[in-house]
Amino acid sequence: MLDLKLFDDKLDETLNTSFYQSQYLNKILLYRQTLYPILEEFLSVQSQSEIAQKLQAKLDEVALNAHQIDVLSFFELKFQKSKVLASFIDQLLNEPSNFGISFIDPPSNIDKIWVKTLLIHDFIYYGPITFLIISRILERFEDIKSNPVYQMLLNKTLISNISEIRINNFQTIFIDAANKSFDWQIKFLSNDQLVSIIERIISESNLLFRANIKINSISPIADFEHPCGYIRGSAILPPASEEPFMTLRIHPGDPYALDDLMNFNMFDEKMRDFFLAMQKAGTTVAIAGTMGSGKTTLLSALAEHWPLSMGRKATIEDTPELRPRIDDLVKMRTIEYDSKEQKDIDVTRLTKACKRHSVRYVVLSEARDGSAWEILQLSQSILGCLMTFHYTLRSNKFLVDQALNTLASLCKQHPLSPQGNEIKHLLASMVQILLLVEQSPIDKQRRVTNVFYVTGFDEMNGGHFKAIELFKFNPEKGYEQSNFCEEIIEYFKSRGVDYKW
Repeated sequence: MLDLKLFDDKLDETLNTSFYQSQYLNKILLYRQTLYPILEEFLSVQSQSEIAQKLQAKLDEVALNAHQIDVLSFFELKFQKSKVLASFIDQLLNEPSNFGISFIDPPSNIDKIWVKTLLIHDFIYYGPITFLIISRILERFEDIKSNPVYQMLLNKTLISNISEIRINNFQTIFIDAANKSFDWQIKFLSNDQLVSIIERIISESNLLFRANIKINSISPIADFEHPCGYIRGSAILPPASEEPFMTLRIHPGDPYALDDLMNFNMFDEKMRDFFLAMQKAGTTVAIAGTMGSGKTTLLSALAEHWPLSMGRKATIEDTPELRPRIDDLVKMRTIEYDSKEQKDIDVTRLTKACKRHSVRYVVLSEARDGSAWEILQLSQSILGCLMTFHYTLRSNKFLVDQALNTLASLCKQHPLSPQGNEIKHLLASMVQILLLVEQSPIDKQRRVTNVFYVTGFDEMNGGHFKAIELFKFNPEKGYEQSNFCEEIIEYFKSRGVDYKW
């Protein structure tokens, strides 16, 4: 019998790999592998038994019109279906001989709970990764928490801190949690099952979010929202890949505030005070960093500190990640259509909408292409603008050049963007504050490493952006104020913001 306390401790430690490769787990997975094809056949063939009729009736309910279903009723339906399926699994486990099954090592009661949980995840939820996002599902139910497996997982620190799930194929799953990577030992049964789960997630996402995303051999790449909420997903199927794979980025249940990030040592109190003044004054801020460095998290926290009385705020993103706690806020989305009849909703169309709808402050979750030019143009006619873009530090020299040259390259992808040094002059006049963020390869800590006030572009001596470094992180001394900048202080005063250096 499984020692729940042992499992509890191991889960809290580090999802200890050797434990998950133990004989106990192998036994549970063997039960699952034995019963899976029987359930698969049962669900694909209309049976005349009473249990089959009940199950089929519940399965038919998923065909509810999309306009008559919301997130809560959707997950309630899944829960009701899982209860019906559980009763049939009980028959398989308690009377295996009736189904031509013979267990050499009959499952104990706790074994049966684990096997039922795994199979329900396979057929109703999201396969073995259900464990990793279970807290999002449990938020919607009280009844399901009576399951001892879920009770064990419910408040575990590591499970609640998972930030990314990487599925390279059906038997290779990695997770990032608490700034570490782990190998998840509960696998999919086959690549076919993995594809089935991917299709399930996308079809449910379409149902809940009124989307029309497709994934198949003709259109094998898809970006989507996971039905559990604030989980961004992307999947690729053959022939675009050798095997199907999927990545899920999981965002915190509650958005972090600036004080939270300061307590996480992402920056210090002096930088926090500067950020508050920066937002109250209304500036154009570009945040640059690599994937996973905390750009979007910082972006959302900064957006909460724009003046409340100065008009409407808007977010522009492709999948929902930003959740600033702002009263006067509209959230807009870019959409790529797979149809000649429909025109894509891109940043260009949304920036035009911002002007028509009296938007005063805008957040662009990520500039990936010529959209950077669109949002910077918009920044000239509104009160405040925040944006992020990907940037990788190549050396410790000319930090501003490295970052803003990357941004200039994105701007040049826009058909109406100026080229050559002209775009750099304009860029230097548009971006007021540049923040560089990174996740340290040494201690995995996410930090704001540099804060610059951008002052211009100098074509002489090779051509460099001009900027004053206001704050920096010193690995030996920690966070430091670098240079007093009277110009930015005067700018704050002109906006009615009293900031003391």
